[in-house]
Amino acid sequence: MDSNAQSGDVLIGQTIGNYVVRTKLGEGGMGSVYLAEHPAIGKKVALKVLHAEFAANHDVVNRFFNEAKAVNDIQHPNIVDIVDFGTVPPLVYFIMEYLPGGTLADLLKSESPLPPARALPLALQIADALTTSHRAGIVHRDLKPDNVMLIQRGRDRDFVKLLDFGIAKLTGDKAGGSQHKTRTGIVMGTPHYMSPEQCEGKGSVDFRTDIYALGVVLYRLVTGKKAFDGSGLKVLQAVAQGKYVPARVVNPDLPEELALIVETAMAKNI
Repeated sequence: MDSNAQSGDVLIGQTIGNYVVRTKLGEGGMGSVYLAEHPAIGKKVALKVLHAEFAANHDVVNRFFNEAKAVNDIQHPNIVDIVDFGTVPPLVYFIMEYLPGGTLADLLKSESPLPPARALPLALQIADALTTSHRAGIVHRDLKPDNVMLIQRGRDRDFVKLLDFGIAKLTGDKAGGSQHKTRTGIVMGTPHYMSPEQCEGKGSVDFRTDIYALGVVLYRLVTGKKAFDGSGLKVLQAVAQGKYVPARVVNPDLPEELALIVETAMAKNI
């Protein structure tokens, strides 16, 4: 068992803030997410905890805090709500609303491609969340199916909750000090959904990188294929060069208007 798993075992049953940790929901490269519950009223929340090896890194903790602040500043129904942030040495954590459901990536494992009548409303919800984020001066920079939760909201089975602003970039007045800025030459994001400027490590990443990523996500939804397949340097080069098979070639039944939306969002120069 690795150290992260052992750490997860230790946390189960502990009280963090006002909540008791019940079980582990998932784990990423920088942190783990747990289901926690208020012992008195039974309210369930998701607890995101930095891995111990990062909790002592000032820059990483700042980025973690920025995620909580960014989400709080945006306040949009299609973006996960973060309700608290704190430290219980050596733990650094924040508390989010608990979202029972699966990710868009999970859906695509069982249903792919999606019919336009289902894919387009999903994309519109994501676009609305990103629009509000951009107006608040925040660029997500890591939009991908794994960061889109789908939950049941009333009769809507496909209510979108956008997750993980962990590498979000603050722009304009939001940028404040240099601690929020990404240095030129550093590549951050998920290669298959990154914009060309991200792949090239350019520092001038703005809201257009999210528009591009949304186009790549929509391509995946309506074709059932990744626009850029493969791994590592091969993907980075293909994205940087804008080389992909048009969506309508992959799915000839795709309405021309929807294909145009995909191609416009994925245009290398706009």
